[in-house]
Amino acid sequence: MASRSLADLHPRLRTLAAQFVDRCAARGVRVLIYMTYRSAAEQDALYAKGRTAPGPRVTNARGGQSKHNATVDGQPAARAFDCCPTDDAGRPIWAGEHPHWKIMAEAGKSLGLVWGGDWKTLKDKPHFELAD
Repeated sequence: MASRSLADLHPRLRTLAAQFVDRCAARGVRVLIYMTYRSAAEQDALYAKGRTAPGPRVTNARGGQSKHNATVDGQPAARAFDCCPTDDAGRPIWAGEHPHWKIMAEAGKSLGLVWGGDWKTLKDKPHFELAD
């Protein structure tokens, strides 16, 4: 089952993710990190969406190609996380035009993270990853 635990992030990203959450909070944005590590099989299921399974395309990465699938010594060490802003009641804000997304993008990029919202195709606003 996919993880949302920061413990399943690469150690370097674990630190940056905590700083990201703090920077967002300092600007009044609550963040829910809802995806850290996922298996290659889970990645393949996402890749199938909009191709061989119903739904819109959500990724261009097959299992083993995603930074969410990274491991170190056989243990989860995702090099990416997915997140969204939440309202005061803790409910996710999915509307991409909400101003919290811009604040999150600025916070992530200020830490040197790559933001999926900057990608040319299949923009992925919830996605942040290590640059290398």
